[in-house]
Amino acid sequence: MVAQTVPDPVEVVVRNDAPDGWDVLASLGPLAILVAALIAAFIGWRSMQTQAEANRRSQWWERAEWALDASTSSSMDRRVIGLGVLALLAESTLAGEEEARILQVASNDGLAQKVTVLEDVEAPPPSPRTTETSQQERVRLEAARLRVVTDRKIGQQTPEWIVDLAK
Repeated sequence: MVAQTVPDPVEVVVRNDAPDGWDVLASLGPLAILVAALIAAFIGWRSMQTQAEANRRSQWWERAEWALDASTSSSMDRRVIGLGVLALLAESTLAGEEEARILQVASNDGLAQKVTVLEDVEAPPPSPRTTETSQQERVRLEAARLRVVTDRKIGQQTPEWIVDLAK
């Protein structure tokens, strides 16, 4: 019979001490990737918000340019519409203090031109000018409304006669 030798037993050693710093760092890798992805997502979201705001401001200014042009038109109907649109644009959250001051110039121009019209209106105008006078009154009314809105936006006190006219 052949004698078999029994192999020596294998010793198993279990380490129960703290892991290396590299092991801890390696286990935090997925967390670091998640944090980086969240930061990148926030930056992208903020960039899209900023771009959308810039686009809205650009569109606001295009409308304001059209309305400013219309408010200086020789057509009274177009002036009324232009000043009305300017008043709406002045109420927008996109219109800051600087924009409100720009729009205020249009209202001042409309009101200044209408002061001379007021003197003409006090005397009874000839009947053919009745339509023209009512259109001038509408222009003056819209200019007064615009002035009230822009003054409120920039924190200025509106003269009482303009407030009365805007009612």
